[in-house]
Amino acid sequence: MNIIKQHLTNNDCYKSATKMNIKGLMIHSVGCNVENPMNFIKSWNKAGVYKCVHAFVSTYAIYETLPYNYRGWHCGKGQKGSYNSGYIGIELTEPKSIRYIKVGLFEDTDPIYTKRYVKQTYCLAVEYFAYLCKIFSLNPLKPYTILSHSEAHKLGYASDHSDVEHIWNYVGLTMNNFRKDVNTKLLILKNNRNIE
Repeated sequence: MNIIKQHLTNNDCYKSATKMNIKGLMIHSVGCNVENPMNFIKSWNKAGVYKCVHAFVSTYAIYETLPYNYRGWHCGKGQKGSYNSGYIGIELTEPKSIRYIKVGLFEDTDPIYTKRYVKQTYCLAVEYFAYLCKIFSLNPLKPYTILSHSEAHKLGYASDHSDVEHIWNYVGLTMNNFRKDVNTKLLILKNNRNIE
């Protein structure tokens, strides 16, 4: 697993340096057909950008953009409040083969490529989430420990988004399977003394 530190030191969220107690992990997808995390990192690393996640996951690497104990700006606010406080927010990049028609709805110009790309980011996310669960002693199968943006919205703690299910379900992936896969990987990590 390749973790590249690219903290968004010029972003207002980073500069506010508001600390949080980590309760869980939230997974997002970027909502556009941009594969390279550096595109987001370059455009978000400045003042006046009111969003900031803790990391981006591509098919080949993880870019850490915010210290884990900093409160991110990644899920907005729902009717009951915001899980920005307490949840590490992680964005998955999306394949160049999709074209959004409207929010949460896309057309696929190359289904084979799309499926391969999404599954590659999924696999790297499984590894990364297991790594984070080990670091922060989180149980991925415990309710509300790992959530998608859309799940957090349904609970009342995030803005109304459809990620990541809008793209995962399309290629046959689910949040429940993700949590199970993270747990399986976590058990392997716990039995391996040579983890990063």
